[in-house]
Amino acid sequence: MKKQDVLRPLPAGAMKFGGFLGDRLSLCVKRRLEKIRWKHLTEPFFGRSEDDGRWRCEFWGKIIRSAIYAWRATGSATLRKALDETVRDIVRAADKSGCISSYPAAKQMQDWDIWGRKYVAVGLADYCLEVRNDPKAVEALRRHVLALAAQVKASGRPLADFGWHEGLAASSILGAVVQTARLSGDPDALAFAKAIYESGCSKRCNVYDAALAGVPPRHIGNGKAYEMTACFDGALELYRETGEERCLEAARLYWKSVRDTEIFVNGMGGGKDTWGEYWCDGRYAQLRDDGRGLGETCVAATWVKFSMQLLSVTGEPEIADELERTLYNGIAGAMAPDGAWWAHLNPVGPLAGKGWRQRAYDQIPGYGEDCCVAQGPMGLALAPYVAVMAHDAGATVLLYEPNRCRVPLGDGAACELSIAGDYAREGKVRVEIRSAPADKFELRLRIPAWSGARTVARLNGKAVKGVRAGYLRLDRAWKKGDRVELEFDMNVRVIEAYDASRRFALQRGPLVLAQDSRLGAVDAPFRPVGGRPVKPPKGIFFAYRFDDGTAVCDFASAGNLYEMRNRLCLWMPMPAAKPAR
Repeated sequence: MKKQDVLRPLPAGAMKFGGFLGDRLSLCVKRRLEKIRWKHLTEPFFGRSEDDGRWRCEFWGKIIRSAIYAWRATGSATLRKALDETVRDIVRAADKSGCISSYPAAKQMQDWDIWGRKYVAVGLADYCLEVRNDPKAVEALRRHVLALAAQVKASGRPLADFGWHEGLAASSILGAVVQTARLSGDPDALAFAKAIYESGCSKRCNVYDAALAGVPPRHIGNGKAYEMTACFDGALELYRETGEERCLEAARLYWKSVRDTEIFVNGMGGGKDTWGEYWCDGRYAQLRDDGRGLGETCVAATWVKFSMQLLSVTGEPEIADELERTLYNGIAGAMAPDGAWWAHLNPVGPLAGKGWRQRAYDQIPGYGEDCCVAQGPMGLALAPYVAVMAHDAGATVLLYEPNRCRVPLGDGAACELSIAGDYAREGKVRVEIRSAPADKFELRLRIPAWSGARTVARLNGKAVKGVRAGYLRLDRAWKKGDRVELEFDMNVRVIEAYDASRRFALQRGPLVLAQDSRLGAVDAPFRPVGGRPVKPPKGIFFAYRFDDGTAVCDFASAGNLYEMRNRLCLWMPMPAAKPAR
């Protein structure tokens, strides 16, 4: 039985989104996404020229997904024209069986071939679901997916036997296969999706059984964070289509385990290898300086996507708390200030020490792309997707960036909301009703856990009692001009290290704070006592100076000169303890 999402995104074009995140998204659209050379990305599928075992095949799907969500948020006519054209182009690349692959026939099903075919399916499915339900694109998607299903069946082996990371990479196509079944109504596509899910998606173990049994993410499969998370994202798609509760419970338990054991204080995740790509007990690994990479942007973007899916399915506000952490810190900090490029690691070097930022390099020399540059914009573009969402009884505000939006309430009714304030810097926010139907509806306002019961709320100037972390629910007949004013607790919070290193991190509102060499010494001990916001130097969004003169800034700005001399420190040292007398 199909399941309806608890929270649903607003239609494309229903929101004007600004502020800390919205301004960055607009810059990324203008400087990066509107300048994509789409023919360059589709060419390997026409020439079937990828005979060196590489992954040029992933970039079209990753980048079009970023562009689709960015178009939904900004309405860019340039992006829309490019999306329509490149989808028509990729559809023409199909062979007689329907397969759209960049690999020559003799090398299909090897190396990254299925991974690339996954991203073709992802791009086509997202286009048809989010931009335009184009019958030709739906049919191309159906034939493309069933061509892979036929090859898998002919092999006599499960999909997890193919490709990299012990089946996780190939099996992560699950979500796109379910979407193919949803769009086309083809039972064979749904049967293929169920077979992928029932295989467990890894040669090492059934990843869903492992999550249900409480196995930590780093011990599931080979621990590859991004691919594994995509497999659980696919389980949520299957839950939507079939109502299989086991899919939802496995995804929920996996999400909670990742949050509790893997996500860094800045919302990033991933470590173990040079590029920060594996689950690695990140709660503690983020405090180590062992020369390995920490915090791949692809991991963060996929975490945002998966969290968005789980939030939509369940409506649980704690998920939005984690989305906020990653969006305002990890994702915002991974984009270069000019919007044209992204970082692969965020930052390079230790979080507990002197790190720095470095732009991603050309991942396949001469091709001019990087996986994190392709996917980082998707993570950012999902902010307006979840900022305000519809539910059966009304509207839910989850992020407080300045925006104006129209929320459908069912039966043709709608309300218009505006959100004003400088949320990332200041704690005062005003949510105003610009228009409303005669019937009452419920307005839900997320109260972040970091503010909780210390939040002050007023409805048309009168105090609202019982405010706490979660949702503030206001169910009434609204009229134009009604307003809810929120004042969040913006005191600096000290987060003590999870080990014995005598380090601490700082958070103020949604922003994690860090030392930056433009503001003073880095990795220098101090006590975070008193202080106030101060005018930041050029290039820094927010700065705060403590009573002893030590200054810090928002993590997203820290080190954003992208030079090794511009160092940052996220986990800062406490002063040495005074000896007992």
